[in-house]
Amino acid sequence: MIFYYYTSMGSVPTSSYKIDAKKAEDITIRFLQQHYNILGVKKIGFENNVWVVRANVSAFGEDTKEVSINAKTGKIISWH
Repeated sequence: MIFYYYTSMGSVPTSSYKIDAKKAEDITIRFLQQHYNILGVKKIGFENNVWVVRANVSAFGEDTKEVSINAKTGKIISWH
């Protein structure tokens, strides 16, 4: 079965990538839990072979963090 993820560039078959949206969400939560309390995932986007996951977090007040993940390797490219 092939699943498609819809982006601003059209649909992308997720079977061609090692990391799907759910795995990108899991990677983001595990990474951010090292420093913050996770309140929830706000948005997941995909563009140019990169998953961008935004999550609401709390340490000493609520904030939004964004994590970019390579869709082929699952490695975190950047976060802020």
